[in-house]
Amino acid sequence: MPRWIFSLLQFFPLSLFAAYAFWNGAPDDARWQRAFELAAIAAIIQLTVLLSQRRPVNRLVLAGNVYLLLGGLAFLTSQWWFLRYYNSLRETAIFIVMMLIGVVTMFGTREGYAALPDAPRGDVMRASLALLAATAAALGLSIVFRGNRYAAAVLPIIALTVLQQVLVRRQAVKSSSRS
Repeated sequence: MPRWIFSLLQFFPLSLFAAYAFWNGAPDDARWQRAFELAAIAAIIQLTVLLSQRRPVNRLVLAGNVYLLLGGLAFLTSQWWFLRYYNSLRETAIFIVMMLIGVVTMFGTREGYAALPDAPRGDVMRASLALLAATAAALGLSIVFRGNRYAAAVLPIIALTVLQQVLVRRQAVKSSSRS
């Protein structure tokens, strides 16, 4: 599958969730549940495709899908306490999941949080730390702008995605200059 298709579809489950939930303003409980259920199914499909690829999964996409899967699973298993907690966190919940995915992948995978295949470990750690610091800043913004989904979620996620792409491209240039 061409790379541009992956770029286009990388945040499809999260976009589906946001579009379905907020299409006509703030969602009621039924629309909130349906948005999580539909997006969780899309996340499962997307992860099935992405995990079968040779290159590492974009950690931001992974975190977005884990966020959706947790919400969908909580509705499926009637974990109302978890859903109340998710709801109280609002936009901040996705950045908490991103921070957790960031720490786990930074220390638990060779590619790190920045998902840099074939890079020296020092480069992976520096890029992962930069992305983790930016994720922490996004988490802070989500708290400051709570309730404003554009300032608290959409723009910070776009900024993190751009940063991650810059880190990957910078490493590719660095690697090609070493060869």
